[in-house]
Amino acid sequence: MKRPWLTLPILLLTVGSLHAQIPAAPPAGTSVEVDPIRCWWRTDAGAVHVGQLFQLSLTCAVLDGDAVQVLPDESRLGPTAIALTPFEVVSGTHPADLRSGARRFFQYHYQIRIINPDAIGKDIALPPVPIHYAINNRVTNSTSVRGRDLVYILPPQPIRIASLVPTDATDIRDAGGEDFSSIESFLYRASLLEMIATTCVVLGMLMIALVLVSLARRSRGKTPAGERVLGARQLVDVAAKELTAIGRERETGGWTDELVARALAATRVTATVALGARVSQRFVPDGTAGGGRLLAPGGLRGQTRVISGSTTPVDIDRAIMGSSPTAAARMPLHQSLRDALAVFAVSQYGREATRDQDALDRALAAAQSAADQVRSEHSWLKSTLRQWRAGGGPPAITRA
Repeated sequence: MKRPWLTLPILLLTVGSLHAQIPAAPPAGTSVEVDPIRCWWRTDAGAVHVGQLFQLSLTCAVLDGDAVQVLPDESRLGPTAIALTPFEVVSGTHPADLRSGARRFFQYHYQIRIINPDAIGKDIALPPVPIHYAINNRVTNSTSVRGRDLVYILPPQPIRIASLVPTDATDIRDAGGEDFSSIESFLYRASLLEMIATTCVVLGMLMIALVLVSLARRSRGKTPAGERVLGARQLVDVAAKELTAIGRERETGGWTDELVARALAATRVTATVALGARVSQRFVPDGTAGGGRLLAPGGLRGQTRVISGSTTPVDIDRAIMGSSPTAAARMPLHQSLRDALAVFAVSQYGREATRDQDALDRALAAAQSAADQVRSEHSWLKSTLRQWRAGGGPPAITRA
């Protein structure tokens, strides 16, 4: 904030200090050397920041007596004419001149700044400013002799560029230029969009729940408890668990007729599901599986559910001979199931008295790997998509 009432006292103090430095005018009849012009810079800050406005003052004292008069060229010192590169002159003032004895004092105030970020941490000196002047010597009261043009170079004045922003700044972001009403409008819009997004998420979760409930009711709600059957994945889970149990028992006592029969039954169930054929599911009252059948969970009270498959190596060969791209992609799975079925069937129904333990072990490993693959193919998501595409329902139960 400018305070014009301070300009005159400051200038008087400046003149007083200069008057103490410059020797007094020589008395009549004597000759003393004095500077015809003397100038100096003064700033209101020893160190500034990039973009900070600060005041730079130029003060000059020139001889202006009866015998000698110094005429400086002040046309190049105005705020719009002076060049102080790399500093930028924003504005300036020119107070009235003062006189003290045989000297005249004139002064210029400049509001300047520097906007070059490369100057941070350096001492940047003001450029040399030349002041052109001439000396008039008065011969008589009405006659004067003008001397040649002379140049006075202002002494250098270094200015320290401290940093990009003041050290006590709490927020260095540029002003956004938005008023309070715009900010409130943006906050209201953000809150509204957040509420809409939350509502959409809740509605989406509700729709998913409704779809799942509808699917569950369509698959089970209309089927009596006594007629509900196991899905493909549940059937393969029973066969895979049976194969795992056979592997543990085989490690303790080797292959027996019972283990071979159970392995053949589990592999047939896996192969039947892999071919997409119907697996027989029955409820029996005695609670025993019998030959070629597996016990499954979920039986009725007083009855036991048993499952069985009727797939043979010949059935698998027919599937392998299929020309569809799906049949070709599943050929390794079908071949491993066919080989395992063949090994178990020969071991159970063959005429040889001894069994090939290694062949049975390889067949068991192949059947377990095939069961894991078929179980993965009949996950809940894949089964739902497959049912939607086919438009069919689960297989019907077969009673004994």
